Amino acid sequence: MLRRLAPYLGLGVLLALLVAWWAAPRLVSVFPQQGDVPSGAVPIRLTFTRPVRLESLTTHVRFTPNVPGAWQVQGTQAIFTPKEPWEPGQEVTVEVLAGLKGANGLPLLSGKKWQFTVAPVMLAYLWPADNPDIYARDLTTDHTQRLTATGGVRGYAVSRDGRFVYFSAFNGLGTDILRVDRLTIQGEAVPEAERLLACQNDQCLNPQPSPDGRWLAYERSDGPGGASRVHVLALDDRQENPIIPANHVTYGPLWSSEGLLAYYDATRRGYVVVKPQDGSEVAFFANDTGESAAWSPDGHDLVAVALLLEGGAAATPAPSQAPYLAAHLWRYRLGSHTQPADLTKDPNLEDATPSFSPDGEWLAFGRKALDPEHWTPGRQLWLMHPDGTAAFQVTHAANYNHLDFVWHPDATWLAYARTNQVDLTQPPEVWLYNLQSDESTLVASNAIMPRWLP
Repeated sequence: MLRRLAPYLGLGVLLALLVAWWAAPRLVSVFPQQGDVPSGAVPIRLTFTRPVRLESLTTHVRFTPNVPGAWQVQGTQAIFTPKEPWEPGQEVTVEVLAGLKGANGLPLLSGKKWQFTVAPVMLAYLWPADNPDIYARDLTTDHTQRLTATGGVRGYAVSRDGRFVYFSAFNGLGTDILRVDRLTIQGEAVPEAERLLACQNDQCLNPQPSPDGRWLAYERSDGPGGASRVHVLALDDRQENPIIPANHVTYGPLWSSEGLLAYYDATRRGYVVVKPQDGSEVAFFANDTGESAAWSPDGHDLVAVALLLEGGAAATPAPSQAPYLAAHLWRYRLGSHTQPADLTKDPNLEDATPSFSPDGEWLAFGRKALDPEHWTPGRQLWLMHPDGTAAFQVTHAANYNHLDFVWHPDATWLAYARTNQVDLTQPPEVWLYNLQSDESTLVASNAIMPRWLP
C-alpha cells in the first residue's frame, strides 16, 4: 500500500516545498545599491516580495559601521532611517541575513551583502549670478561638480537626505520646477533634470521639500507681477494639496524638523503654521513684514523679522530723534501663549536673515547699527545664542551686505553671500567662515545662494 502511495507522497512534499518557497519573503531590490554614493543621512530601503516582521529586522540586518536609527515597515518595503548620519567618505556595508522572518512566519531563504560609499558634504551655489546654474564643490579637494545645465536657475533647496536638489528655472516665459537626483551622477556628466511642474507663463518659485520627502511646498504667481500663493504638491502622485486659502496672498514656505509648514499670509498679516496632510492650523504668529524667518532645529521656535517703532509715538524737534521703524529679530514659541521675545533688544540696531546652527547653539544673522556714529552701508555677520545673549560680530567689511547664512551639518562652518553696497558693479561673492579658526575664505566670485549638500 505504502509502495503505491510513495510517488504521491513525494509529489505532495514537493508541492509543499514549492508553496513554502512561494510564500516565503524574497529580497528583490535595495537602496542604496552596490557602488552608490548617497549622503550619510540617506534611508536604507529593502523591498521584499512579502511583508516582513519589524522585530526581525533588528536582528537580521547589520550595518558596518553601525549607527543608531529606527526601522519601519510599509507594505513590502522595510525602511531604516539613521538617527545620526554616517561619516562623509565612509564605506558602509549592509548585510541582510537569511532567516529574517516574514509577516507570515516564513523565513528569508537567501541573504544579501553589499557596500556603498557615503558622499562628502559639498557646498553648492549658483554661478554665474546673471544666468546661473547650480554647482557643488568638495571643500576637501576643491573639485567642483556642475549639477544643472538649464541656466536661469532662480532658487533651489536640497532634500533632507541630500539625494534630491529641487530648483526653479526660467522656461522662456515663466518659471518651472525641476529636480536632480544625485544618485544619477556619473563622472563629470551633468545629471538630467526631471521636470516636476511645467508652469508655462506662471512663476513657480522657492521649492521647499518636507523633511520626510512626501511634500513639496512652493510659491506660484499668475504671470509676471501676479500675486503669490503657496502651493503644496504630493511628491508620490504629483497631486496638488489645496490646503492654503486661494484668495490669500501667501509666500515664504518653511518646513520645521517636525514636518509642520509655516508660510507668511500677507492677507492675515502673520505666519501660519499648518499640518500638510489636511491644512489644519497649528499656530498663527502676527507679523508685519513676512521676511527672513527660520525654524529652530527642534521645531519649537520660529525666529522672524518684525518691525518695532523706536523713539515713541510723538515726533521730537531733532530729526535724528524722531520716531522710526527698526527691524528686530523676534522669537515665536510653538504651543505657548507667551508673548514673542525681542532678541535684538537694542533700539539702535537692525537685524535680519536669521539662521540656526544644526545643534541649536547659535543663531547667525545680519546686523547693522542705526545711529549715525556706527551706521554702515552693509549688514555684518553676527552670532548669538538663540535667547539673544553672547552676541558677537564676525565680519568687519562695512561696505558689504552679508546674507544667506547656511550652516555645515556639523556646525563647524558657516557659508554666506555678500554684496558690495557702495559699488553695485562688483559681482556678488560666496564666502566660508570657519568657527574654529575664526577665518573667512572666498569660495566663488559672481556667485550667490550657498547651500550645503549633505
